[in-house]
Amino acid sequence: MKRLLLIPLLLGFTSPVIAKEICTLTSEVEPDVTITLKYTGSAGGIGTLNYKNKPSLGFYVGIWNGYGGQYYNARSYSPELLNEEKTYQERTKNTKEIGTGHFMNFVGNQLARATSKEDRKSGKFRALMPQLSQNYYYSIPFTEKGQYGRQKLSKEMKTIIDASEGFFVDSGGCRKFFPYGWD
Repeated sequence: MKRLLLIPLLLGFTSPVIAKEICTLTSEVEPDVTITLKYTGSAGGIGTLNYKNKPSLGFYVGIWNGYGGQYYNARSYSPELLNEEKTYQERTKNTKEIGTGHFMNFVGNQLARATSKEDRKSGKFRALMPQLSQNYYYSIPFTEKGQYGRQKLSKEMKTIIDASEGFFVDSGGCRKFFPYGWD
């Protein structure tokens, strides 16, 4: 009987650990657009860019080799993208690259990598991906008669473009993705 009483206690301790492995970034201008990432090490992760909690794109974040800084890589979505047991080539073989660009870290309104220690102020962790909206827009095919496309954007397409032109804010579990930030 005593063992059964310990099970809910142990589950209570393990659940937050599992929840902390997932990072959620929410668009400041379009809250229906989020990025969810699973941490894979070295400030990198794999996940999805979502519209209304439904995956729209595959999404990777990592650290550039050499100089440093972070990048994102967006791809057309396939459930295989999230299978960590497969190699990168196996996961991406049935997807199309949308684009790669800078994943810039901010703390509040301060660029995290370039703010001197004397000038640092506390704030929310935020990310800006300046090329994401352009990469996404040009990945959309031209409009076919009676269909959505680049000249006739769907609500989802327009919302993702609007969101990707602005900041994404840490809505939980993203500290590991901000190596240049401070607490």
